Amino acid sequence: MKKRIPLLLLSVLIVFLFSCGKKGVVNDTPTEVPTNTLQQLEPYNFVLGTHAISGSYQFTSENKLVEQAKKVREMGSNILKITLGKNSPDIYGINEVTKSTTTLALFTNNLPYKTVCNMDFKYIFLWVHTLTNVDWKKALTAAEEKVLYDEMYNFVSHLLTTYDNSGKTFLIGNWEGDWLLIPSYDRTVTPAPELLANMSKWFQIRQKAIDDAKLASTAKNVSLYHYIEANLVLKGMNGEPCVAESVIPNVDIDLISYSSYEAIKDKTAVQKKTDLQAIFTYLESKLKPKSGLPFSRRVFIGEYGYQANASKPETFQKQYDETKEIMKIAFELNLPFALHWQMYNNEYENGVSKQMSLINESGAKTRQYVLHNNFYKAMNTYLKDEKQKNNRYPTTDEYRTKALQVLSSL
Repeated sequence: MKKRIPLLLLSVLIVFLFSCGKKGVVNDTPTEVPTNTLQQLEPYNFVLGTHAISGSYQFTSENKLVEQAKKVREMGSNILKITLGKNSPDIYGINEVTKSTTTLALFTNNLPYKTVCNMDFKYIFLWVHTLTNVDWKKALTAAEEKVLYDEMYNFVSHLLTTYDNSGKTFLIGNWEGDWLLIPSYDRTVTPAPELLANMSKWFQIRQKAIDDAKLASTAKNVSLYHYIEANLVLKGMNGEPCVAESVIPNVDIDLISYSSYEAIKDKTAVQKKTDLQAIFTYLESKLKPKSGLPFSRRVFIGEYGYQANASKPETFQKQYDETKEIMKIAFELNLPFALHWQMYNNEYENGVSKQMSLINESGAKTRQYVLHNNFYKAMNTYLKDEKQKNNRYPTTDEYRTKALQVLSSL
């Protein structure tokens, strides 16, 4: 004789089995972020962001890139910056059995890159160089130029098609350009004229490929721009050969990123603002006129950050104060972005951490993390309220004014 299961017990059992089934789906697709556990962000440029470049440590069994991207998103940011460089699989713990030979292959063959770009980040910065065997530092043949052009054209076309009507903005650029010219990190070195000419040609090819791909695309509600990053701009202001002085004027570039360390160390807040304003005005003078760009200024801080020393507790207060100074200066100068270096630390000296991360090696959220998190929460609430009250988002100037008020209160 079969035993009958009481109706109540049967109901409980069904609910339990259904719940287990749902959990199984989530576990089978760990790359999906359960949006119901995250605050919905307004689709607006928050200006302040960070990087997810390092792979020095992690706290979960997820891929290193995905883990960091989730931490950026949990902090409340809709801006993400990652690398698609040749060494990025090593950085992010991605095992490529067969090494990708183009940026598009790297992106499509390895799920973590697609996973983080599929998350609800509105602005995604990508370090892109080349995975081909072409060395732009040498004089390029016509065939090599085509290889570089095709690599960028195909990648951009894929992004525009894949993220059609997503509302996303992709920004493709390079790591610190002056160090690409001077791999010894000796800022006193003057790059050879032929090397500067070769870099100019490389960037011209990239920009043309991007412009052509955008022109050929039928995608809507997705944007993509190309930036050149410079990091020794003071040399250019002194008339010395460098990326800013000798390369950027030769390229019909969209934007300029400034890795700002040379301008922000050992200075007062007033000195930083004065110097950065002069630097950005100089950089803007090197840009060719270009229509159709959505930003009132075409220059931004691609990297900034400050070190601290765990054996000197007072350095953490200084680090916090200076971080907030740069955040405020970015709004005072009406920059479209200012990106902090970075979510997980990768800066060490003799094995000792330079404490530059928003989440440190022990998993603790730093004061800079809390500062960003509180800023995002306040500004997201402001944006939501303004949209509900006025049926529109605030203007850039209105947003800047509110952002400075919020930062002053934090």
